Amino acid sequence: MTTHDESSETKTPWVRKVLVPALIGGVVGFAAASGMLRFIDSETVGGLGISGTIAALVGVLYVVIGASIALGTASPQLGARFLNVEDADELREQKQVLTLSGTAMGVWGASLLALALAAPDGPLPHGIALAIGAGGLVIGCLLSVPIYRACDELMRMANLEAGAITYGLVLLVVGTWAMLAHLGYIAGPAPIDLLTLFYVLVLVASFIAVGRRGMLTLR
Repeated sequence: MTTHDESSETKTPWVRKVLVPALIGGVVGFAAASGMLRFIDSETVGGLGISGTIAALVGVLYVVIGASIALGTASPQLGARFLNVEDADELREQKQVLTLSGTAMGVWGASLLALALAAPDGPLPHGIALAIGAGGLVIGCLLSVPIYRACDELMRMANLEAGAITYGLVLLVVGTWAMLAHLGYIAGPAPIDLLTLFYVLVLVASFIAVGRRGMLTLR
């Protein structure tokens, strides 16, 4: 009986912390992506090129992540069910960092989304797209300062490591693309492609950095 109980207790955290959040994240992500693709194909937009479509989807991903973090910090009891934290108290302790981080993710996502929907392919006039795009980038970067100051030592080191990994990934991916384009083997990246790559590589680097420091371990 004891063995059965211990086995159940061992399996339950994986269901609660991995399976359920993965299912919820998959459904939310699929719904957001599907909604954006339908919007892109609607009469309002009239379709985008491949670069614009990918940029819009990445922008939506950032917005969804930011909204998830904001929801989790606004309701710690609910957030503890799908965020990788010990309990609701940990969310309360990290409320400032997570709130600012979620906000930064959201405005960065809105920035890229606005640029993806800019004319002539999209419905947004250049002036509005520039205001949202530049404003989102600047606000997100400004928020990174108090975020860094509010982090504990482990999170600060992870942020610094993520920055270093991002530099290496950008040099590898963007550098290789630019080199091949320079030699005429492939077409060069469009400006929106570069922005999208920066967004994606930052996420990849962040996961690598926090994973290396054990911060992705089941809590």
